Amino acid sequence: MKRFFWPVLLFSVLGLFSCGKKQEEKAGTSAPGQSSESLPEDTEERYKVVYVKAAQAFSRNNLDEALKYLELADQAKPNQASNANLRGAIYTRKRDWANAESSFRSALQLQPDLPMAQFNLGEVLFLNNKYGEAREKFQIFLNSQPKNDLGIYKIYLCDLLGGNKAKTDDFLSNLEPSPNSPLYYFAKAAEAFHRGDKPVGMEFVASAYRIYPGDANSTFADSLVEKGYLSGEQNVTPVEENKKPKIEELKSLLPETQKN
Repeated sequence: MKRFFWPVLLFSVLGLFSCGKKQEEKAGTSAPGQSSESLPEDTEERYKVVYVKAAQAFSRNNLDEALKYLELADQAKPNQASNANLRGAIYTRKRDWANAESSFRSALQLQPDLPMAQFNLGEVLFLNNKYGEAREKFQIFLNSQPKNDLGIYKIYLCDLLGGNKAKTDDFLSNLEPSPNSPLYYFAKAAEAFHRGDKPVGMEFVASAYRIYPGDANSTFADSLVEKGYLSGEQNVTPVEENKKPKIEELKSLLPETQKN
């Protein structure tokens, strides 16, 4: 199952999850399409319950159910940016680009300073090869989270795939490996794949999976899968977790880099 936007989308879910989950257990909410009498009477609590149910359905890839719960969320509390953002993520999973883009733009109209919607809109534009527009959205996201390596990576990919060689060369010349993020390896892999050197690209990907946790790598590898450089089967962890290097060992595994 493809993942879309969870590093960002989770920010909108976690704020409601603990409270919503308690209400769900207490109220015994019904499934979409059934009577809503078992939902909390309080509007705010009702909204939290159905929104969390929508997010949970999304996480299970039950997209139609997620949309139905979002309809209940809209009824309980209309014009919420978080609703529009989650709806956009659902439509992205469906590959319904028009509705996905429209939903994320609606989220930003409702809350212009919502970083997750900027990122998600940028991702939809990126997946549709609109690299200039996507870069603008990723930059706005990065302005709010300047040390977010995934945002940095996305901007780099927009420059790489958009043909801005000067920017990509400058970025790579100043990029160094870090014990905390696989950004270095996937940026190098993307550059190698882009110029047609698949063996070198695969070597950088394999190095990342030898060093970093699988989930961290998959977040970066997803873009390479979407652009056809990796298959879904290659976006897996080739190293058993108990064989991962300890954090104190990482620096010895990282390649030496020459400073300019």
